[in-house]
Amino acid sequence: MLEKISIKIFYAIGLIFVFLISAGIFFENYYITLLPAALVFIWLLINQTKAMLFFMVFCVPLSIQVNNLGAGLGLAFPTEPVFIIVFLGLIAKIIDGSAFDKSILKNSLSLLIFVSIFWDIVSTFSSTMPLVSFKFVLSRIWYLVVIYLLFSQFFKEKKYIIKFIWLLAAGICIVALYTIYNHSKGGFTRGFAYAAMQPLLPDHGMYAALVSFIIPPLIVIGVWGYYFNQNVFMRLISFIMAAFLILAVILSYTRAAWLSIIGAVAISVFILMGFRFRTFLLGLVLASSVYFYIKTDIQTELSRNKQGSADDIEQHVSSITNVSTDPSNLERLNRWNCAYRMYKERPIVGWGPGTYVFQYAPFQLSSELTIISTNAGDLGNVHSEYLRSLAETGLPGFLLWISIVLYCFYLGFKIYAKSESKDIKFLSLAIISGLATYFIHSVVNNYSEFDKLAVPMWGFMAALVSLNSFHLKNDLEKI
Repeated sequence: MLEKISIKIFYAIGLIFVFLISAGIFFENYYITLLPAALVFIWLLINQTKAMLFFMVFCVPLSIQVNNLGAGLGLAFPTEPVFIIVFLGLIAKIIDGSAFDKSILKNSLSLLIFVSIFWDIVSTFSSTMPLVSFKFVLSRIWYLVVIYLLFSQFFKEKKYIIKFIWLLAAGICIVALYTIYNHSKGGFTRGFAYAAMQPLLPDHGMYAALVSFIIPPLIVIGVWGYYFNQNVFMRLISFIMAAFLILAVILSYTRAAWLSIIGAVAISVFILMGFRFRTFLLGLVLASSVYFYIKTDIQTELSRNKQGSADDIEQHVSSITNVSTDPSNLERLNRWNCAYRMYKERPIVGWGPGTYVFQYAPFQLSSELTIISTNAGDLGNVHSEYLRSLAETGLPGFLLWISIVLYCFYLGFKIYAKSESKDIKFLSLAIISGLATYFIHSVVNNYSEFDKLAVPMWGFMAALVSLNSFHLKNDLEKI
C-alpha cells in the first residue's frame, strides 16, 4: 500500500515538474525551469545538511557575487543562500535547546567572538548608517552561527577537519587554474593579473589572500599527513597542489600575499622549535617598540625607494617599501590616515560596522590624494582589518579584534605544546599556519565580510577551538 502511494507521489511530482518546465518555456520565463532543481536542492539541504554544507565549502572559492537583488542587497551564489537557510534552522534549534554541545560556548575564543558581535550590535545602534551596519552585522552573525558554531560540532571528529581543508583546497585550485588560464592570454603581465580571476573574485588581492590561506595547511599535510591517515598518494597530491598554488600567488603580483606566506612559515618554524606563546608575544611587543622608537629613521629610509610596481618580479618585490611614489602604497596610506581621523572623531563606538567605504571621503587631505584616490567609495575599502575595526567600531572593537587574533595564536601554540598525539599537534599547526596568512595579510587588506575569506577564517577558528575543547582535553585525560 505504502509503495503504491509512494509511486503515485513520485509520478505526481514528476508531472508537476514537467508542467512547470513547459509553462516556463511557453511563457519565456526561464527562471521557472529552475524550480525543480531548487526543490531538489532544498530537499538535500534538509535531509543531508552536513553533506551539503561541506559541498558549500568546496563551492566557496567558486561562488559568484550577485548584487542589486533589492534593498541594496547582494549575495554570493550558491553559498550564502544556503548559509542563510541553515542559519535560520539552527537558530530554531538553539531556541529549542537541542542544537549542539554547549561546551564550545565556554571557550575563551568563543566568548571573545560573542563579545565582539555584541559590540558590533552596540555600534550599529549608534551607526551613521544603521541599515548598512545592520546588514553587515547580520552577515557576520550567520557566518558565526553556521561556520563557527555548527562546524565546531562536525569537527568533534578530526576527519572532518581534514575534509574541510581538502574541499577548500580543491575549490581554490580550480579558481587558480581558471585565473592562470585567463592570465596567460595577457602574457602573464601585471596588468592582466588584476582582473584575471573575475567574475569568481573581484580583484587580485582577495584572490591571493584566499590562495595563500590554504598553502601552509597543504604543506603540513604533505610533510606530516601520515599522522592523520593521509597515504603517500594524498601527501604527494598536497605537495603538488601547494607548489601550484605558490606559483599562482607569485603570478598574482600581490605583495601582501607573498609576505603573509613568509610570515606564516616563520611562525610555524617558531612553533616547531618549541617556543611558547609568551615568547612570541614578547617578540611582537619588542618589535613594535623598536619600530615606534626608530619610526622616523625608517620612514626616511623608505622614502628613498623610488621603485614602483612592475611586471618584473624582483622589481615588484622592491616596490613593497616604496612609500614615496608607488600609487598603490600611497593610496593605502591615505586610507589608513582617513581611518585614524575617523577614529579620533568617534573613538568609542565608531562610525558603524560596514560604513567606512561610505564615510571616509571627507577625511582625505589634498596632500595625501593619489592618482587612484576617489570620493565615490568604489575602489576598495580601508585596506586593513585592524583599522577597519578601529574606524567602524571604535577602540573597544579594535581591541576585541586584536584579542581574537592573539588568542587564536595562543591556542595554536598551546595545543601544539601540550598535546601528546602527533595528529592533534600537526592539525593545530596546519590550522594556525593558515589563519596566520590571513591575520598577516589583513594588516594591509580586509576581506572578512566576503564568503571567500569568511568561511576559511571562521572554519579554521572552529577547528582550532574544537581541537582545544574536545581533542586536546581527551588527549590530556589519557595521560
